[in-house]
Amino acid sequence: MTLREPEFGDRELVENAVAGLAAGLPAGWSRLRVEAQPSSEPPLVEAAVTTANGQEQSVQVSPEVLAVLAEHQSRAAAADTPWRRLVIDCYSDGRLSAYTDETPGLRASTGAGRRASQVLAAVTGCLLVVAGSVFAVAWRWGPPPRAEMTALPLPPPRQKDAFDVVNKWFDAENRADAPDMMAVTCRRPSQTVLDWISSTAQFGQVEGFVFPDAVIGFRDQGAHLWVKAAVRIRPISENQKRMVAQQRQYGGFFTDELTLADEEGSLKVCDIVVPQ
Repeated sequence: MTLREPEFGDRELVENAVAGLAAGLPAGWSRLRVEAQPSSEPPLVEAAVTTANGQEQSVQVSPEVLAVLAEHQSRAAAADTPWRRLVIDCYSDGRLSAYTDETPGLRASTGAGRRASQVLAAVTGCLLVVAGSVFAVAWRWGPPPRAEMTALPLPPPRQKDAFDVVNKWFDAENRADAPDMMAVTCRRPSQTVLDWISSTAQFGQVEGFVFPDAVIGFRDQGAHLWVKAAVRIRPISENQKRMVAQQRQYGGFFTDELTLADEEGSLKVCDIVVPQ
């Protein structure tokens, strides 16, 4: 790794990502740790907080935070300093440190890239909203801890299985394969799902190809599972091209929400909501 003084814009993105996560942390938290690999397939972004009783608790990463981290990586590409992994440590007393792992041999290309740098600088005067109250933080940047590695909590047991089904659904849609879509559809799907399959069977894929990147929300309710996925779209229609172009200023991600049913041990898609 190489020590570098970051540009203010890069540092600000780290602060924005931390602020987006810290807003939902439990009272009395002491440490927030984030490990991000936005360029992996799917992107790996894990966050964990040390609570008041010293326990580790997983923190949900929103699509907005994921977009900020992806933007940090893209800016790194433009500076010809790619990175593979970003690690952030934030403490409730205001200490904030971050470093990146280098990716040797990679160079920037238009609109994409990775950064290799260690982010160490002094920042003051930040305001952070935590648990509904405002507390002023003078972020004190320093070297990351070297002696300890925190084991992040594992994702819920069926989250990976649910994400696999989401991938199968959209892969079948991208291929305009209605039978394969039906194969991962539950016995009593919503009208939205039926219309989606019917439209694909009649017209094929005419708007854009959808590629799920990461699970950013998950609930396992036994017979039903809810999955919120961050997705990227390769546009086909002019309307979709405009929407994708607009979304790039926020990191390029869209979100889809799917409800899955457990039918005799197999997870099947029952409903899809595309937030407007």
